[in-house]
Amino acid sequence: MKKTILATAILLAGAANAAEVYNNEGTSVSLGGSFRGNTVIQDSDNVKFQDAGSRFDIKASKDVAEGVKAFGQMEVKYNGKSGDTLYINNAFVGLSHDVYGTVALGKQMGLNDDLVMNDFSYENGVYNEDNALFGSDSEDQLKYTKAFAGATVVVSLMDQDTYAIGGTYEVAGLTLGASYNIANDRVVTTEKEVLTVVGTNVVKTKVGTSVKTDNSTYIVGAKYSLDALTLGVQYQASEVGKEDFSAYGLGAHYQLGQAGVYAMYDVLDGKYDDAVIKGDGSIIVVGADYELVKDVKAYIEFDSSDFDVDGKASSKSDEKVTIGGRVYF
Repeated sequence: MKKTILATAILLAGAANAAEVYNNEGTSVSLGGSFRGNTVIQDSDNVKFQDAGSRFDIKASKDVAEGVKAFGQMEVKYNGKSGDTLYINNAFVGLSHDVYGTVALGKQMGLNDDLVMNDFSYENGVYNEDNALFGSDSEDQLKYTKAFAGATVVVSLMDQDTYAIGGTYEVAGLTLGASYNIANDRVVTTEKEVLTVVGTNVVKTKVGTSVKTDNSTYIVGAKYSLDALTLGVQYQASEVGKEDFSAYGLGAHYQLGQAGVYAMYDVLDGKYDDAVIKGDGSIIVVGADYELVKDVKAYIEFDSSDFDVDGKASSKSDEKVTIGGRVYF
């Protein structure tokens, strides 16, 4: 879920793990991505071995004039949750100017992910689970980005009813960020359980219904780094039709050479589910990672979550351990 507001700037600067495979007469092409896998252990009877979102991307840029570049990017991602499928997560083209900024058109992530500044985990966290409701998921949009004097401002237009503005500012180890999203006439799909009698049996089925709602969300975040220690916080408030909910979180990360340890605590005041706000919840994550060699990481995470069900306090908390690894290229 993380770190997308500066994706265009990173593209133009060259991703840290991307390998340039072609460069001639002002045209460059690079390939990059990561292979990801993990094991999720809930108990001795519930162990899953799975891919964790492996992906690869192709990036290209072409010098158009002095200080002007045309660029494009496509990211293909694996999804094993609903069958072995590949899908296009991002695909866009654009123009950049050294003075006037960058314009990108196509399927891109929205603004909110980069503001999850308390989340240092690989596989956990509860924020931005409803990005599609606010136009901040990966979807077609026109995005303008301008960076100046430590600040970055981003404006996105998804359609005539959906738009967003946000940005970040960095100074002396402190990063501040905020974004505001409006999504009017957004189609929300709800599910209702219907009971039908078949012979002598009662069968439960889920029926989907699509409705239009006016939605909005804003999120603010802050992160401070001092030597090996990084602290992060954030707050988010959202409205979906007549319903509203909010969330806040704290997190910390400490780097010990090639190893790192981290923890975070997230709280939801109202959890959105099937167009109904259902209770409150929280999640605690504690983890550690280790860089075996450059661009090869292993990690282990423990998380414990507890959410109300239909407004009634749950007596059961969900706990699991995730062990995984990533190879970046």
